[in-house]
Amino acid sequence: MTGSDSASCGACKFLRRKCTNECVFTPYFCYSQGAHHFAAVHKVFGASNVSKLLMKLPLQNRSEAAISIAYEALARMEDPIYGCVAQILALEQQVAILQEEIEQLTNYLAYVPFGLQNYESFQEIGDLNAGLPFSLEFNNTIISDHLNQQMIIMQASSNQ
Repeated sequence: MTGSDSASCGACKFLRRKCTNECVFTPYFCYSQGAHHFAAVHKVFGASNVSKLLMKLPLQNRSEAAISIAYEALARMEDPIYGCVAQILALEQQVAILQEEIEQLTNYLAYVPFGLQNYESFQEIGDLNAGLPFSLEFNNTIISDHLNQQMIIMQASSNQ
C-alpha cells in the first residue's frame, strides 16, 4: 500500500494512520465498506486482538477468519446479546416452517387420488395449528393458494 489516505485499507482509514505494506488488515478490509466493517470489528473485538488472531492463523485461513470476524461484529452491533446466533435461530425457524409446509403438501398429494372431500375431512382431523401459539401457527394462506391452484390444474386435466 502507498502512504496516501485514498489507498489506505479500511482499518487504517478508521484508525487514521498511514497504511504500510506490512499492514495485517490490508488484504481483508480493502473494499468500499472496509472502514465501516472494521469499525464494528474494532468496537466489538479490538484492533489489537484481531491483529494478533490473524497473525496466529495460517495465511490460507486468514481471509475466511476476517470475513467471519467482520460478520460477527456487525451482528453484535445489531444485537449485542445474541449476535449472529439470532440470525441462525431465525433461519432454523424458517426451515421448520418450510418443513411443515412440505409435510402438509405431501399429505395433500397422498389424498388427491381419493378426491377433495377425503382431504378436507383429513384436514379437519389433522389441524397443524392445534395447540400452537399464534407466532408459530402454520401459514395456511400460502398453502391454500397452492392447493387451489393444484385443484384447478387437476380439474382441467380431468375435463380433457
